[in-house]
Amino acid sequence: MFCFGVIFIIKPCKTYQKILVLILPFALLFLCYLICAFAFKYISLPPCYIHQFTGLYCPGCGATRAVYALVHGDILLSLRQNAFLAVGIVIVLILYIQFVLCAFGKKINTFINMQGFIWIMFALLIVYTILRNIFPALAPVEITY
Repeated sequence: MFCFGVIFIIKPCKTYQKILVLILPFALLFLCYLICAFAFKYISLPPCYIHQFTGLYCPGCGATRAVYALVHGDILLSLRQNAFLAVGIVIVLILYIQFVLCAFGKKINTFINMQGFIWIMFALLIVYTILRNIFPALAPVEITY
C-alpha cells in the first residue's frame, strides 16, 4: 500500500523514518530560532528590491521581519509585517500534520487537497498585494533591530 506524502511517495514507513518525520521539523525550527536570535544581531536585514525600485510593496515585503518577530514571540508585530505569512504557516502546519498521519498509515483529506485551492490562494495573494499598496495599515513597519 502506498501513502502519498507532501513531496514524495512513501512506502509504509520504518520506525526510524517515523521518528525522523516527527523530529526533523522541530530541529529546523530550532535552527531558525538560533539564526534569528544570534545572527540578526550582527547583520542587518536586506531591503526589498521591488519596493526599493518601484515604491510598491510585493507580497513578500516584511516576511523576514515577520519571521524575526515571530521567533521572538511578538505575534502581533509579525502579523503587522506580513499577514499573508501567517496563512502560509497555517497551510504548512496542516500539510505537515497530513504528512505525519500519512506516514503512520492514516490518510485524511483537508481543504488543501481540494481542486482549485492553489488558484484560490493565488487570487488571495494578488488581492492582498493590491490592498497592502492601497491601505497603509497593511504595509510593513520600518523598524530597526
